Amino acid sequence: MEKKFSFAEQPKRVKIIYALAIAILCITAIVIGLVSAAQQKDELPPENNTPPVTEGGEGGEAEKPTVYLAPAVGTVTVTHSNDAPVFSPTLGEWRIHTGIDIATPEGAEVRSIAAGKVTKVYTHPMHGMTVEIDHGADVVSVYSNLATKVAVKEGDTVKPGTKLGTVGDTSVKELADEPHLHFEVRLKGACIDPLGIISEESKKASFGME
Repeated sequence: MEKKFSFAEQPKRVKIIYALAIAILCITAIVIGLVSAAQQKDELPPENNTPPVTEGGEGGEAEKPTVYLAPAVGTVTVTHSNDAPVFSPTLGEWRIHTGIDIATPEGAEVRSIAAGKVTKVYTHPMHGMTVEIDHGADVVSVYSNLATKVAVKEGDTVKPGTKLGTVGDTSVKELADEPHLHFEVRLKGACIDPLGIISEESKKASFGME
């Protein structure tokens, strides 16, 4: 009758060899798993709030990336904050801030940050007189707290720097604040930080930001 294999009956040297072999197999499996996970991570598209650059223009050449300008000259007093709420002196409460506030005198000119088409001109119930521009590539800029008389209408095509209107005091939500432009940028419908797309040169020239 054939004798069954019993690990317990094996010499100490054999047990050590078996243990080392199992350890090596386990370590090898772990390394393979880590390498595979790292490769999968590298294949995932990176998170990016920067508007895409369209390729394949005329003649098969890539189009130049859009340079976004500051919409007004002034000081950024309230920054974009989708996570941490900021205090509203007018409402006396803490709220998220989906854009930036650019402090500038009432009557200061407000201009388009890039070429595009005016899609909306309306009075927002909280932000006051508002103009929205579609710049393509799923990018929309929003200019609020404008004076009631604006320089554009829905359907107008604008160039970078086209005058849209002037800063007013039409925002019910921010009446207690100093005169300013409330400015938002939306990418694929979601509000993003406008300072993230405005060119460094324009931020330095218009906001004094280094």
